[in-house]
Amino acid sequence: MENQLISIQANTLAEQSEADLVRQAGTTGGQAALAALYRRYLTPVYRYFYARTGDVQQAEDLTAQTFVAALEGLPRYRERGTFAGWLFTIAACRLADHFRHQPAVPLDDVADWPSPDPPPEVLVEHAEQVTCLAHAVRTLSCGRAQAVALHFFGELSLSETARVMDRSKVAVKSLIHRALRDLRERLDDERE
Repeated sequence: MENQLISIQANTLAEQSEADLVRQAGTTGGQAALAALYRRYLTPVYRYFYARTGDVQQAEDLTAQTFVAALEGLPRYRERGTFAGWLFTIAACRLADHFRHQPAVPLDDVADWPSPDPPPEVLVEHAEQVTCLAHAVRTLSCGRAQAVALHFFGELSLSETARVMDRSKVAVKSLIHRALRDLRERLDDERE
């Protein structure tokens, strides 16, 4: 019964601003606000990890670790920037730890991304495109791959991406621009 009440309250809170939710989450009884923040950022955080690891299980584990660390760190959170930027900084640290302890994982499995029942011909075309993209992404430098994953898969703004990567906004724009140019060139070469 208590979980249902928290779920109903979280749905009600979903429309509130990020700052209001963070303030409420830090109070006693802020479980509904925590649930609303979790729902808001679960998919972008998971996508970020999946784009970087190419593995569903690893992405799920890293997503869970990130939210546990965020929950534990919430009392120390200060509104210097956005909550999303703070959360993705935690995610980037978890990812760095993950890569430190594991060999590089090929992104060929990205073609298996789950999607909502499109027609088979669309699935085949999508799988071919994702396979080409995965191959091209593997050739990017670490910094460019990180910027692309945070901005496009993690859905962070350029400012938030810059904060997570500890770089200037201009540097991140440049990384993303060069990464997209490199991807475009590599994909064009593969089509020929």
